[in-house]
Amino acid sequence: MKHAFQADQTKKYLHMIKPLDLIIVVFLILASFIPVGIFSYQEGIKQSAGVQEILTAVVTHKGQVVRKIRLTGHHGVTKYRFTNGKAYNVVVATGNKVQIIEANCPDQICVHHAPIDQAGQSIVCLPHKLIVEVRSSSGRTFGGIVN
Repeated sequence: MKHAFQADQTKKYLHMIKPLDLIIVVFLILASFIPVGIFSYQEGIKQSAGVQEILTAVVTHKGQVVRKIRLTGHHGVTKYRFTNGKAYNVVVATGNKVQIIEANCPDQICVHHAPIDQAGQSIVCLPHKLIVEVRSSSGRTFGGIVN
């Protein structure tokens, strides 16, 4: 009984759909992929033109840049110890990734964060007001969006 009722309801709604409605829906679905195509095309132009994107880890405290570490082409290990009174964080760049490996903040969220290596990614230590973020020379952020 219930199945027959659902079939009747489905038929009722199918009669309401016109062929032009389906064309509009398909067009809107296809149009939703236009931004992806545009961004992919722009990235392809940059790569074919030989424009190399340079990634840099930027360490800021209360909005002031305290250290920059170039990640593109980085080899080996670079350590930076940020100290502000009794507060400290140890930032380490290994290859093209950066992370905070040690801090004396109570929650240790920044220490447990995975290493970052993509433009727009960041690690934040709220108690110490310290931010480590990866910036791109082209202005690209995570996901390929240019700001």
